[in-house]
Amino acid sequence: MANHKDFQASGPLRGLRVVELGMLFAGPLIATNLADMGAEIVKIEHPKGDVVRGLGRGENSLWWSVVARNKKLVAADVKKPEGAEVVRKLIASADVFIENFRPGRVKEWGLDYDTLREINPGLVMVHVSGYGQTGPYSERPGVGTLAEAFSGYAHVTGQPDGPPTLPSFPLADGVAALTGTYAVLAALWARDRNGGIGDEIDVSLYEPLLSMTGPMLINYTKGGVVSNREGNRARWSTPRNTYKTKDERWIAVSSAADSPAMRLFTAIGRADLTTDPDWSTNRERLKRVEECDGMIAAWMREHTQAEVMEHLNKFDVLAAPVHDIETILADPHVQQRGTVVTLQDPVLGDTGVQEVVPRFRNSPGRINWLGKSEVGTETRDFLVEAGYTDADIERLHREGVVKAA
Repeated sequence: MANHKDFQASGPLRGLRVVELGMLFAGPLIATNLADMGAEIVKIEHPKGDVVRGLGRGENSLWWSVVARNKKLVAADVKKPEGAEVVRKLIASADVFIENFRPGRVKEWGLDYDTLREINPGLVMVHVSGYGQTGPYSERPGVGTLAEAFSGYAHVTGQPDGPPTLPSFPLADGVAALTGTYAVLAALWARDRNGGIGDEIDVSLYEPLLSMTGPMLINYTKGGVVSNREGNRARWSTPRNTYKTKDERWIAVSSAADSPAMRLFTAIGRADLTTDPDWSTNRERLKRVEECDGMIAAWMREHTQAEVMEHLNKFDVLAAPVHDIETILADPHVQQRGTVVTLQDPVLGDTGVQEVVPRFRNSPGRINWLGKSEVGTETRDFLVEAGYTDADIERLHREGVVKAA
């Protein structure tokens, strides 16, 4: 693991201020992405603590350590008028405001875009919700699991004879967060070119995931084909599957293009197929999926995972080991590239976390700290900046409007 003491740059978004009023994952992850690239994130959490702090089985939430990294914490109860006023004052000096409550909720607190742009015309505001800000389902509660089902993703994931399969991590939240992140950057680019006027962005959880399903939609609208579960195969490509090795591990292979398929056939001792017109094109191979998978699987079972990879790499075959988290951390490429870095956390001690993605040559992002264990660590600092006196802060703290550490 690399050590972050070698990285000194603050990131390409240094100087950008973002206020995040989010819960669980999608909205907060947009802010996390921006924080990794140097933006100053002011995370608003309830004075009793964010719900993510309670996730997990241990005393310390490792989810919180990940999602709240690089964020400054202000604890304010936005359901109370004075708490909402605190947030409005913070937003007055912000570039971006992110929220992911049910549509209409922030308007109840006076934190809607029409109100906020009166005090900050340049504000870029991002809404993240299950079904979006419009439509008959907009007021329904929505979380990533529901979006993974509603988007069609779960329907096409899993074995053909198995149930629709949900991911074991918040995939819809992560995809929506990436969508929200580039939407923010696009809006900021536009703001710089239209006289400094911001924008309001609507991101649903299900639509970004639907957009990731490739030709699934157009296959139906133009061909009437309803995509179904195909396991690790693909309707449009073969060979493409995972294959078990002699040591009970797995190898993934993908050969949509014809030349990689020919290299694979040569590697497994079937060079004769490279000159056979029945195997020379993907269209022809799709007629022989069972036979194709069968001969590859049989060859794989005769060798260990390491032997398979060593041999296939000699032939430039498109293949990779199916890693678990233990083997990916032991992989020499992962280690030498510095995919994982070590941070010193005051509670967790030395902690390995994933390096910032993507990487910038001149202004690399940086993880400065993991999610802080204490609620409201920067509440007092930001309230002072917003014009509150010490007496104001003490009163708000005493009344439960804020928590000032």
